Amino acid sequence: MSSRFPKKVWLVSREYAGIAEAGGVKNVACSLCEGLASKGVDVTLMIPRYGCTDFVLTTGYTPNVIPPQHIYVDGRDCVVSFDKAHVGKVEVIFIIHQIYSEKTGVYTYTLADERRNSSHVRGTGFHDALMMDVLFQKAVLVYGMVSKALPQIIHCQDAATALIPAMARCVDEFRESYSPVKFAVTVHNAGPGYHHDFHTLEEAVSYTGIPSSHLIDCMNGGAVEPFLAAGHFAALTTVSPWYAQELLDPDNRDTVGLSQLFIGKGYSITGITNGIDCYRYDPSSKHSSLLPFAFSPEKGILEGKYKNRRYFIQNYASASSKMLSSDFIRSGSISDSDIEGKRGKRAVYFCYHGRIASQKGIDVLADAAAMLLSARKDVRFLLVGQGESALENKLSQLAMNFPGKCVYLQGYDRAVSRLSTAAADFIVLPSKFEPCGLEDFIAQLYGTIPVAHATGGLKKIIDGKTGFLYEENSGENLFRVLNELADLARSDFSKLRKIISCGAEYVQKKYDWTSVIRDKYLPFYREL
Repeated sequence: MSSRFPKKVWLVSREYAGIAEAGGVKNVACSLCEGLASKGVDVTLMIPRYGCTDFVLTTGYTPNVIPPQHIYVDGRDCVVSFDKAHVGKVEVIFIIHQIYSEKTGVYTYTLADERRNSSHVRGTGFHDALMMDVLFQKAVLVYGMVSKALPQIIHCQDAATALIPAMARCVDEFRESYSPVKFAVTVHNAGPGYHHDFHTLEEAVSYTGIPSSHLIDCMNGGAVEPFLAAGHFAALTTVSPWYAQELLDPDNRDTVGLSQLFIGKGYSITGITNGIDCYRYDPSSKHSSLLPFAFSPEKGILEGKYKNRRYFIQNYASASSKMLSSDFIRSGSISDSDIEGKRGKRAVYFCYHGRIASQKGIDVLADAAAMLLSARKDVRFLLVGQGESALENKLSQLAMNFPGKCVYLQGYDRAVSRLSTAAADFIVLPSKFEPCGLEDFIAQLYGTIPVAHATGGLKKIIDGKTGFLYEENSGENLFRVLNELADLARSDFSKLRKIISCGAEYVQKKYDWTSVIRDKYLPFYREL
């Protein structure tokens, strides 16, 4: 490895695949850590230890690698412990305090939390979220100062960690120790609800200890924005060049004013499209893909894909299926008669798997699906995910309105979710905005063609070659697009077969994490 690249990097994240999972940040954090480690970089992950933390992948667990530390946040004395473990070549430092260990989710309350305390409504954010954010970030800085194991670069993931550069540069306790360290902050999502902002300047000063003279320039209306504070002291990145452009678009109304402030302050944002670890999803390996039948989309070998469809219907989607675990609530069903049939006669399958959230355009999807299911007898919808209760209810009602033609599995299980994607002909992604998108990658690897609103990172889909893009994001327009694709699937499957093969090959060649780290992240770190 060139000496111009960093020898030691800390990655700071509230989530990590296989340890504590919530959204797409987990995949980026995991793949970036493992990819850097494979290049010879000394990588340390800093993460809280939650009540839901999974230790299956960890080895060499060592408690109290430094003595417990007193950390003060908003007038509260918090005693924090630090344990160490490894996941492969990645060192992991767990930040330990009751505020994390009592949580069974990463950012929001779970059903278990709600059952213990009815005021902790499932799917809503923690009442002490700011305390969790700041205590974690201060603990990271304290660990480095006490252990004296400082890296060359600290890379912070999303708003929950974005204040670390400002605290390192502006709080007297940390300034000298961190003077040689460089910082990067990745904006994974700047949409409503993702800012982790403070309600007032006084609140921000009390929590962080950053002087008001530094924070007053980081205000969005009356709120103090971590991303704005980060921009003063760190290089800002985001998860695709298209989203970088949107974040610096003065007409962007999806960032609650942040875009206009980024522009006004002259910030630059580097867009690096997230990769995907293709080997983790390889459909030719049942062990990697978690699918019951193997196939190879890039080679045009699809028999296993349709066996997976039959398996999904029979075991999870039909009214008589019995394998669905208590992790899911099923609404609607797919008819058992769909298990049989030749390609020319069977229905066309559309799916959605992901967060059930307003950002994802679930209302647009539900409206278009209702119109398509009403207009045609030969289409089916497979819907899997959890999130906002009003949208969950909307999908549940949709499925019940079209018995035998639509199923909604409310919940999450990695194997079932992957299987639902592999079972479909098309995945529908009508996001109102989308920083990068991972589901289109997974679908392409599984021979499922993405149909997406042309926004943000979904623009990495090449229209007509690796998938389909559309502009006007309304239920009526999406219905028209899906109706035309259903006709195409019935009349000219050979064209779709070419798109299936091209999409799978495209993702493997251009967006595997090995290439992204080599071609994008290592040069970016070098420039720091």
